[in-house]
Amino acid sequence: MTGKREQFDVVVIGAGMSGLCAAVSALERGASVLVLEKGSRFGGSMLLSNGLIWTFANKDQLRKDVPDGNKALQDLLIESLPDALDWLESQGVELQPEQTFQWYGWGRRGNPAQMAPALVERIQALGGEIRLQVAMQALVTRDDAVTGVIVAGSQGRAEIEAGAVILASGGFQGNAEMLARYVTRNADAIYLRSNPCSTGDGFTAATQVGAATTTHLDVYYGHAMVAPPARFGALEFQSASQKYGNLALALDLNGRRFADESAGTGEEDINFRIGQCPQATAVYIVDAEMAEMESPNNPPPRAAIGRARQYGGPVIDAASLEELATALGAWGLPPDEVLRTIRQYNEAVETGRCEHLVPARTRSRFALKKAPFTAVCVRSSITYTCGGLQTDLDMRVIRRMSSVSTMPLTIAPIDEFQIAEIPNLYAAGCDIGGVSTVGYIGGLSQALVTGRTAGASAVQR
Repeated sequence: MTGKREQFDVVVIGAGMSGLCAAVSALERGASVLVLEKGSRFGGSMLLSNGLIWTFANKDQLRKDVPDGNKALQDLLIESLPDALDWLESQGVELQPEQTFQWYGWGRRGNPAQMAPALVERIQALGGEIRLQVAMQALVTRDDAVTGVIVAGSQGRAEIEAGAVILASGGFQGNAEMLARYVTRNADAIYLRSNPCSTGDGFTAATQVGAATTTHLDVYYGHAMVAPPARFGALEFQSASQKYGNLALALDLNGRRFADESAGTGEEDINFRIGQCPQATAVYIVDAEMAEMESPNNPPPRAAIGRARQYGGPVIDAASLEELATALGAWGLPPDEVLRTIRQYNEAVETGRCEHLVPARTRSRFALKKAPFTAVCVRSSITYTCGGLQTDLDMRVIRRMSSVSTMPLTIAPIDEFQIAEIPNLYAAGCDIGGVSTVGYIGGLSQALVTGRTAGASAVQR
């Protein structure tokens, strides 16, 4: 950016959780490191999270609840997280004691407002450099190997030479065109529940030089949030989220159930299904008893509904189901269809025949019986995309054109097996695909483990 020729051992693209961890890991091994962040702050979407760094407690439970995805990377995450958390703490990040998460996981919680500055201070103490508001435009290659990056900022374009480049740009959830292409026609309707800078820069640059991509490009992680006209800021993403969808009855704007609300590892699954509904919008309905139910790691729905009201979101209370159905007509739902769906659902719960519902209801089978009944209009949100670049266990990005198929059910003799990486190119965090899928196994843990691994691998190789 200064007009002079610059050269670093490692250039990291993105100053979120994965990028910061990658930079520290590389600096610990003696590399010269430059971190480039196109936003005006560091911390990425980690700064907007609740700070819980968690994953599954064991692989058997993981296989049961998340039966697809890249099993080798998933196993690496589970195996590496305990040591990675100790390493993170050694960098000056303050972590709370170990805690359980839902029925299947464990982790440790940090304060995002402390984590990000602590990692930045560590980078600077080790001699690394971070530049804000500088965006990567393209990767530079020579003889099919990555040799640097083209960047742009307030002082124009420049080329920076690098022994290795680590892509940690955070997925493509902020790119409406890519979302419409891969994920949903409702891309303009869903909330962006992340930092606004993750627009597929790493994915685009890597695929332009021949990188392989994973499956699940159509899947994303997020939580349903109170729908417009609610008003809230980025630091209120957590409080605006309505994380009780797996307890509630969920209806689309046609007044019908559209998914098993209780499927998956939490409310993330129903949020994804809402994204495929008209206007990426649905209605969560609970009765008085359901409103008081606590679930692991989440307050009762009553608390979230109270915040929905506070933000000016659409909330209806009714003394009867008939009154509720009539009131939902103001939101465009057909009252007769709403009442028919509720009665059909209640009958299935009360007779123990939820498996005969279409879609079936597998867990959290609670009938709507006790007044008052409450409906909240919710909108799907996206925190990060689950598909992305294909890597090996060293976080080296795989070259599509020199590799055979990486599909799990590829059938071929062993002598045809061939996997080649793009020399000097690595990925971390949400730029890697196939770790979480429709089942979610922890975003901050993925960022920590893959970032740390990428930093070490980039120096060692």
